[in-house]
Amino acid sequence: MTDTKELIARLSSEAITPTRPLSPGYWGVRLVAVLVIYAVGIQFILGLRPDLVVQFERPAFAAEAALLVALLLASAVASVLAMYPDAFQKPRFLLLPHAVCFLLSLLIVRQMFMLPDVRMVMPATSEAATECALCIAAVAMIPSALIFILLRKGASVRQYQAGAFALLAAGSIGCLTLRLAEANDSMLHLAAWHYLPTLLFAALGAVVGKQLLKW
Repeated sequence: MTDTKELIARLSSEAITPTRPLSPGYWGVRLVAVLVIYAVGIQFILGLRPDLVVQFERPAFAAEAALLVALLLASAVASVLAMYPDAFQKPRFLLLPHAVCFLLSLLIVRQMFMLPDVRMVMPATSEAATECALCIAAVAMIPSALIFILLRKGASVRQYQAGAFALLAAGSIGCLTLRLAEANDSMLHLAAWHYLPTLLFAALGAVVGKQLLKW
């Protein structure tokens, strides 16, 4: 009996103390900080369009930029929450990127049917159209890899969503920085070569997430 008690005591003393998993706030703050620093660095490389101050006087442009920032933040937060099997009991937060995408889509469609503002830059041709999509893809590569490395630390049961949010956050960086750098306000160009590729990246992220985030 004594030997049994001693064995139990010894095993208890040698047992590894269980650690509480880090909260999404811990990862979320760090991820957002890294993405913001990266975005600032990319913006420094791409530069700013010379009429940026004038463009921010247009409510539509200011709203578009604000929604892109919101999409970046919402997607980053949602991807972190998707790491946890129960979304850390905040499943409603996973709807934020969808809500921002919906508002951004409404804004884009509305601008397509608005009379052009005299302050808008409307190039006659879009010679660098494909380059815009390639630029967004190139900008998104590094943050995509970083977010997936983070997501693999979790135990997601929402691999599709986690992957989609990861590439949506990364693509939002490219979309935002290029919008502030390129002097082109043609909504058809922006929809076809900025926003549509970003959504396609998110769809690709869902496929990649299913493969890379398996348990």
